[in-house]
Amino acid sequence: MHEPSAPIPAPLTIPAPRPTGSGAVDQAVAVWSALAELGLAEAVLSPGSRSAPLVYALAADEVAGRIRAHVRIDERAAAFTALGLGRLDPARPAAVVTTSGTATAHLHAAVMEAHHSRIPLLVLTADRPAELREVGANQTTRQAGMFRSLVRLAVDLPAPTAEAASPVELRTAVSTAARALAAATGEHPGPVHLNLSFRDPLVPRAEDSERPDRTAAPERIVVTRRVPAPAPAPQPVPVDPRTVVVAGDGAGPAAAALADAHGLPLLAEPSSGALTADGLVPRHPALLREVMADPAHPLRPRRAIVLGHPTLSRPVVGALLGAADVEVVVVDPHPDWPDVARRASLVVPAAIGQEMPGTGQEATGTGQDAASAAPAAPAAPEIDLAQRRAWVEAWRTAADAAAARLPQPWQQRAALAVWEASGPGDLLVLGSSSLVRDLEQHAGPTSAQVIANRGLAGIDGTTAMAGGLALARAAQDGPGERGRTRLLVGDLTALHDLTGLLVGPEEPRPELDVIVVDDGGGRIFSGLEHAAAPPALLRRFFTTPHGADIAAVAAGLGADARSLEADELPAALAEPAQGLRVLVVQESLSEVPRNS
Repeated sequence: MHEPSAPIPAPLTIPAPRPTGSGAVDQAVAVWSALAELGLAEAVLSPGSRSAPLVYALAADEVAGRIRAHVRIDERAAAFTALGLGRLDPARPAAVVTTSGTATAHLHAAVMEAHHSRIPLLVLTADRPAELREVGANQTTRQAGMFRSLVRLAVDLPAPTAEAASPVELRTAVSTAARALAAATGEHPGPVHLNLSFRDPLVPRAEDSERPDRTAAPERIVVTRRVPAPAPAPQPVPVDPRTVVVAGDGAGPAAAALADAHGLPLLAEPSSGALTADGLVPRHPALLREVMADPAHPLRPRRAIVLGHPTLSRPVVGALLGAADVEVVVVDPHPDWPDVARRASLVVPAAIGQEMPGTGQEATGTGQDAASAAPAAPAAPEIDLAQRRAWVEAWRTAADAAAARLPQPWQQRAALAVWEASGPGDLLVLGSSSLVRDLEQHAGPTSAQVIANRGLAGIDGTTAMAGGLALARAAQDGPGERGRTRLLVGDLTALHDLTGLLVGPEEPRPELDVIVVDDGGGRIFSGLEHAAAPPALLRRFFTTPHGADIAAVAAGLGADARSLEADELPAALAEPAQGLRVLVVQESLSEVPRNS
């Protein structure tokens, strides 16, 4: 017989909400009570009339003080703020609440990112009741199921009885909320959507003599708890001296552990979470481009083990993982494993390396200096880790040399200054594709925690997401108990949702540095596909407001905001700071006028 791995949890119940005179508010109280009992602690609200029951319910006796409310006037910023609040600890997601109509559409971008990043997110949208749908009623659209292709669960919950929710309606709401949270945090985490229909009255009835006796003990409603599945057992994957480990976004410590256990080179993205590995090869993209362009290159791998979601580098995603002579093994526990080149020969949920016999024709390094460092093929499972470490060092030496041949414009120097200023206890959020690539090309290891919106390989909403992360850290640890949260972002991304940093009077001020690298839009379209575009054309159509304007907007939000030149950034980052600080970095302040 198998021994139980954990004690059996006791049954969980919540009190039925005391009647409020509004069935909509009754149901909302039951939903929040169930979610709070199951661990939800954060909710982001965008103002609206139809969602009023969900707002009043947060102040009800059964819920008050158990869920922190954050108000954001823009629904898109609200959704990404909730995404950030839940991203720090995926076991405790946040909810975002909107009213009906087009407000729901503004959540779509964050729902997409939550889906592709596998971040739990509860989306609660208020809706008209069935009798007001498809008849031209105000602020009513087809919002039930609108995120269905992206969410782990979508439920269109019918409106409760107008004056008081019935027991079966309350049980249905509680059961649905519990199922939604379980789906969001389950084996394939991601967003869930509860479309909640409410009919008038949308607010509690004023206290009067007709209210039931509030001293009577309420009935109890059972709350379903789902025990999470155990972590998958590691499966063997082939390893030999010509194997490299690729750590994409969110790969985590498992990638570092696998590489170090076998002395393998680790090619890691800045947001991989694996940058403390002994086998890390910083600045690898330029070298890998050279290696994969030459079939006879002495460093050419014959196998790549992929963890996380690689998105950044063409040399990795296309040249390495797409090469016909490279065996690709993917380590991913989810059904939507990454395999852009469609060359993966094996997918396992978790990995343990199994040494394979060599061919006797192992790589010999990058020229005379690396020849002595090349590892011999193991004839048995035992490996010579010292020899493997020398092999990794050959990779590093060659990568440093290849990176040194690249130009380093001022934007890269600014990104590196932020990277080097971030250390233990700091959280660094990356919000610009060009800046993330800058760091991949030139940055070394870091002890800071690094996060980026790389599930969808995009930058949308990163400013609001960073605000949510900073709030979550403040609530988790208290002010001053950890390092700063820093957001490294481009000018266009920052302007998308600066309103996401406008906190309410009862919210804590986030301990957040926003470093905006402002080049007037010069690198918005800086990919290879635009290499031949005339600079004048790009400046004409793809420019953004100047840095002084960004600083002025940030100051209007109550931030300590200023503009500075790139060379002044290291000293500014070393200064002590409290609350929200916005540093707008430009190549030359004198050359950039304001719009106003």
